[in-house]
Amino acid sequence: MKKLVFLAMFALVITLLFPRCAKVVAPTGGPKDTIPPILVASNPKPNATNFKENKLTFEFSEYIVLKDAYQKMLVSPPLKNRPEIKQRGKRFDLEINDTLKENTTYSIYFGDAITDNNEGNAIPNFEFAFSTGPNIDTLSLAGSITNSLTNEPVEGAIIMLYTNNTDSLPYKERPTHVAKSNKKGLFKVNNLKSQNYKVVAIIDGNNDFLYNQGGEQIAFLDSVVPQSFFTSEDYKNRTLSLRSFTEPLPYQLLTGYSRPDSNIIELNFSRKPVGGFVAEPLKMDAKANWFISEPDAEGDTLKLWITNTAIIKTDTLYLKLSYQKTDSLNILHPQIDTLKLLYTPTDEEIVSSKSSRKNKKHKDEQPKKDTLGFSLTCSLTSNGTGFPNIPVDFTIPAPVQKVDSSQILIFNETDSIMEPPVSLIPDTLSPRIYRFNKDWKTNKSYKLLILPGTFTTVYGKTNDTLKIATTGADPESFGTLKINFTGINGSVIADLTTDKGKIVKSKWVKGNGSVQFLFIEPGKYFLRFTDDVNSNGKWDTGNYLKGIQPERIIPFTEGKNKGEINIRANWDSEMQVAIPKP
Repeated sequence: MKKLVFLAMFALVITLLFPRCAKVVAPTGGPKDTIPPILVASNPKPNATNFKENKLTFEFSEYIVLKDAYQKMLVSPPLKNRPEIKQRGKRFDLEINDTLKENTTYSIYFGDAITDNNEGNAIPNFEFAFSTGPNIDTLSLAGSITNSLTNEPVEGAIIMLYTNNTDSLPYKERPTHVAKSNKKGLFKVNNLKSQNYKVVAIIDGNNDFLYNQGGEQIAFLDSVVPQSFFTSEDYKNRTLSLRSFTEPLPYQLLTGYSRPDSNIIELNFSRKPVGGFVAEPLKMDAKANWFISEPDAEGDTLKLWITNTAIIKTDTLYLKLSYQKTDSLNILHPQIDTLKLLYTPTDEEIVSSKSSRKNKKHKDEQPKKDTLGFSLTCSLTSNGTGFPNIPVDFTIPAPVQKVDSSQILIFNETDSIMEPPVSLIPDTLSPRIYRFNKDWKTNKSYKLLILPGTFTTVYGKTNDTLKIATTGADPESFGTLKINFTGINGSVIADLTTDKGKIVKSKWVKGNGSVQFLFIEPGKYFLRFTDDVNSNGKWDTGNYLKGIQPERIIPFTEGKNKGEINIRANWDSEMQVAIPKP
């Protein structure tokens, strides 16, 4: 027992004397590895000449992992068959399943696909070149590509170079040299000869190195890069600038059709149908004007509002559609399609139909009154602000058959007077939109009353009562901005936008004139300008075969805040803007 007590006391003393000796500390492991793998050996060697084999071998300083190598790998000039990659440990083999061209310099681009096994450190822009002849080409072309509509850099664009200048090349032939743009839209095509090059870029959706018009974006230089470009003293400091755009589809055809409601047919075309169309119901006696057409803004989607009651009640409708369709040579020819359009009634419609038949059988019973009223959508919100020279829009759920402007009453509460009647104006495209103009007086309070019967649809329904309270805008609560232009060759569209790019106000000016934005709510804004070359009041895309570049959209970025404009209440701002030359 004495021995046990002695041992316990001895252990206690040791613990008190060395309180930290039993603490476990995890090893730090040293600094984190941030160095990517290094190429230590290859067959052939970098920039080798007279290479005749069909397998390349690459060995690195550590174990590697290939991430999305097939997607990121790019061979220039392009091969017909994709090379096969076989990776093991610190090396990988690239087996070529094509016959390499003689006296040709090849470059293979892997991007950041090669990483180390542990930390995932990638070799940035790994590229390897060799030649099948006695010489290797060493020239290069660098540049950038941006989206013409957003001015944002385009990542993953395939830059394609050709050694002749035939317009049809991007459609029919693979390029002689290719490169891919990075996240910043930058690219560099290496291992070139000193000769002329045609430059085209596409967003290659199917990886065939061919341009599919309408389905892929394209960019091009207006002229070839001449051989003299490479002999100029500052050639290495010169860069190309490309702007990508999407062309309209070259072909015209019916892409879809549906019947979302018993009284509606929707037709979808690949583009706005040239030559129009004719729709005739089969197996039914319908008058010529049995529907009202409503196109969307682009004109390629059309909604047909059926006005014939017998057709509306038909669950299965067969429609003969005549229109122009392009053939394999993109030539328009008459086309006739027979469309089968089905409509399945909803549960509510079935219940309503049964109830209607039941009421007919029991004539002594009082049937439920059919509510014909519908809600209007108005651009002027209640308790909002009325601005002069900005129309008030009404959107009706169905095409309008009759309007009665006298049913719109406007009472000036401030002066206790009734305002003069308004005049309703139909929209030029939609049969469901009407508007009126009103010069709302500053700080005057108004009550709008839109009575039933203002709008009557083709189905005999009229609108419900709508009441709106509004106040005329006070200029002292808003700011104004005047822009004086120089450097305009044709016309310019000026857009005032938020920091998110949403257009707040838009103006069009021809020549070196001025535009003025009125009633701007206080806040921070930005400007962008569209170089409206053809003066049609809208941005237009390009056309490759016609050599037309897309119209420029120029963001205003001057000043210490990089284009930010601060609008203050009761403050008039004026600025000078010079539109730069292309």
